[in-house]
Amino acid sequence: MDVSGTVELYANRRARQVSPVRLTGNYGGDVLRGLVAFKPTKVCERLLDPEFAGWANRASATYMASRQGRTLSFILFKQMPWHHYGRFTLEQSQLTLRSPYLDNDLISLVYQAPADSNTDNRLSLGLVEEVNPSLSRIPTDRGVLHRPIPILTWAAQLYETFAFKAEYAYDHGMPQWLARIDHLVAPARPERLFLGRHKFYHFRTWYWDQLSDYVRDVLLDFRTRSRPYFQGTYLEAIVKAHLGGYRNYTREIHQALTSELIQRHLIEQN
Repeated sequence: MDVSGTVELYANRRARQVSPVRLTGNYGGDVLRGLVAFKPTKVCERLLDPEFAGWANRASATYMASRQGRTLSFILFKQMPWHHYGRFTLEQSQLTLRSPYLDNDLISLVYQAPADSNTDNRLSLGLVEEVNPSLSRIPTDRGVLHRPIPILTWAAQLYETFAFKAEYAYDHGMPQWLARIDHLVAPARPERLFLGRHKFYHFRTWYWDQLSDYVRDVLLDFRTRSRPYFQGTYLEAIVKAHLGGYRNYTREIHQALTSELIQRHLIEQN
C-alpha cells in the first residue's frame, strides 16, 4: 500500500477496541461482480527522471499482458496477492480477519457460474434478499435497490451518484481549475458540503492542512529532492503549490511520500 493506507491502520486499531475479530466484506465485489481494482495509472513524467519514467510507463504494458485470460482467475491469483495483500497484512496486524468471500466452496461455485452472471449487481442483491429480506429493502450508499420503486429509486440514485462523484472531485480527483476556485472561496469551507458522505479520509485537504508540516519536512528535505529518480525542482514546485491550496497534487504526493519512506526505512536502514 502507499501512504494513504495509514488510515486503514488507524481504523482497524480502533476497531480492535470493539472486537478482536473482524468479519470483512472485502473481496465481495471482486469475486461476485468481477471488479478489477488493480489498474495502472499514468505516472507524472515531470516528477520523475526521464529514464526512470520510461521504465514506470513500460510497467503498464507488462500489466496488460498479465490481464490475459479469465477475469476471475486474474482477480484471485494476481490481483489478490499483488494488490490486496498489502491491505490484508495491514489489517491482520491489528485484527483477526475472517474473509467469507474467499471461502474455497464459494470460489468453486463462482467458477461454475455462467460468464455473464457477475457483470452487475443482480447476483449480490438477490443473495441479500434471499438471506435477509429486510436488509434488501435498505438502499445502498449509491441508492441501489433490488426491487426499485419507480421514479423514487431513480431520483435517489441520481442524487447519490452526484454526491459520490462530487466527493471524488472535491478530494483527490479535484481538477486544477476547480482547485484555483476552491482556493479563492476557502474561508467559507465549501468542502463541508461534499466530504464525508462516502469516505472518512480526505488527503487533498489533509495534505495542505493537518499534515502540511509533515509533507513539507519530508518532501522538501534535501535528501528527498536529491534522489536520482526524482526531478527535485518540480517536486518542490508541486509541494509548494499544493500546500498553498491552489493546486491539487494529491496523487503525486502519495507517490513521492511512499517512495521516500521506502527509501529511508526499507532500503537505507537495511
